[in-house]
Amino acid sequence: MSDNPAMAANELLTLQKRILKLLEVQQELKEENQRMRAEEAQWHTERAMLVQQNELAKRKVHEMIQKLQVLERNCGQ
Repeated sequence: MSDNPAMAANELLTLQKRILKLLEVQQELKEENQRMRAEEAQWHTERAMLVQQNELAKRKVHEMIQKLQVLERNCGQ
């Protein structure tokens, strides 16, 4: 800091403004982080639902294939 009181006051004011700006940025980042975490949780829920739907579809396809194989065997007799 300077020995000149006017410059010292000016430097303190500049420092105060920088600190306030950093606090604003910190708050914005905190809010963005919260939004991103909420989105991530939603994506995990959606993924779990899609995995479940995929498993159901696999089971149905497998059952249809088995039924077709039974029909094929029965028609061949």
